Amino acid sequence: MSSVTSDNLGRKAARGASATIVGQGVRIVILLVSTIVLARILSPSDFGLMAIIASVVALGELVRDFGLSTAASREADLTKGQQSNLFWINTILGGVLTLGSYFLAGPLAALFGQPALEPIMRAVAIVFLLAGVSTQFRAELARRLRFGALTVVDTAPVVVGLMAALTYAVADTSYWVLVVQQIATAVAGVISAVAMARWRPGLPDRSASVRSLLSFGIGLFGTQSVAYVAKNADNVAIGMVWGPAPLGIYSRAYQLLMMPINQIAAPLTRVAVPVLTRVADDAARFGRYVTSGQLLGGVVLGIVYGLCAGLADPLVHIVFGEQWIAMISVFQLLAIGGIFRALTQITFWIFLAKGASVAQFKFYVVTQPLVVAAMLGGLPWGPTGVALGHTVGYAAHWMASYWWCGRVTDTPMRALFRAGVLNIVVFAIPSMAFSGAAGYFLSNALMAVGVGVGAVCVYLLVILRLTGYGRGVARILLASGKMVRG
Repeated sequence: MSSVTSDNLGRKAARGASATIVGQGVRIVILLVSTIVLARILSPSDFGLMAIIASVVALGELVRDFGLSTAASREADLTKGQQSNLFWINTILGGVLTLGSYFLAGPLAALFGQPALEPIMRAVAIVFLLAGVSTQFRAELARRLRFGALTVVDTAPVVVGLMAALTYAVADTSYWVLVVQQIATAVAGVISAVAMARWRPGLPDRSASVRSLLSFGIGLFGTQSVAYVAKNADNVAIGMVWGPAPLGIYSRAYQLLMMPINQIAAPLTRVAVPVLTRVADDAARFGRYVTSGQLLGGVVLGIVYGLCAGLADPLVHIVFGEQWIAMISVFQLLAIGGIFRALTQITFWIFLAKGASVAQFKFYVVTQPLVVAAMLGGLPWGPTGVALGHTVGYAAHWMASYWWCGRVTDTPMRALFRAGVLNIVVFAIPSMAFSGAAGYFLSNALMAVGVGVGAVCVYLLVILRLTGYGRGVARILLASGKMVRG
């Protein structure tokens, strides 16, 4: 790879990261507004019902994607015939899932003893087909490194979904508001993806083999399926044992926990994987890119989750209101676990960039059941006990992932692990402590949040300017900023 090509790739990576962060920042604001407004319109039981549906949809989405969006996005030389074949595979999978979920809605409702789940599931079933159609259009944007367009495709549908939900809420304040929001978001998603991709599929092409792509996809699908069990076992268990209302409390706290990861780290995967794949054979450049990428999880998200844990009490009062007070301890514990989940994101990128999806799957087969066991161990104590198990399980998973990743990908992980520990000690824990002190001593929720965030900002300025490690972090962030501008 020439130096010009290397420079261009670096600029595209930095600009892609910048566009993604800005776009996802907008998304976070929209989703936060949605959460605040809808939490005051709907009850915890309404959110609990939709949390059960969301678990089913998440499983269907894994099957519908089958790892093929990532497989396509990391291939620089994908043929038109291969793209078309992948499009039809994803679309057919989406159609099958739509029909299957429609007819299995009754048994699902009977399993949880909640008759309302049947009409909800039948209405939401169409999202599988819509997502299947849009899969390869999104993959094409990522493969071409068109991250600005991809950001629009990710952000605009969320706005449409929120507006549709609020419009419907004028006439009805039941769980159907959430159903309308999900369907409107899916419809807008497929329309925007098709409009932005500048690509149209052809008929299936037998001469265009997708065997290698399917092989990669199977490994990734296996990993994601195992991870799905860990991510949804808590919701399913709480729903079956404790019912919709406690599940609504837990699911709302979990949604807030996942918001930074879903809206920052997960979308950046579409930037990181294609770029890291292209430099995977250049150890020096790969190491620099990985080190910079870990800063997002270790520093930015570590600070965010530290603030969330410290300010859990005032944040719940501001965002949800008095009827959601039971969420405070749950959210606080989940936020601490989020620190470890953010740090694990870098190993996910490395596995995919190095083509080690099968090795990653083997790792998840071993570790994810242990995470599930930790969460279920807290089930007798309700949502709070499950949240504690979540944090313990993902802390152990984070440490094990660095060891396994280094072993199977030949990536030096010791320095990355040491940097991760430093990020927790230097950024996450102080953010939690300073913001927590503000929340403890100030009774006014808005004032507590303002003072807590201000205190953390002052601390960060001191660390970034006056300590060697902080100055090193600042240099990397500034270098990325110059690349974005340049």
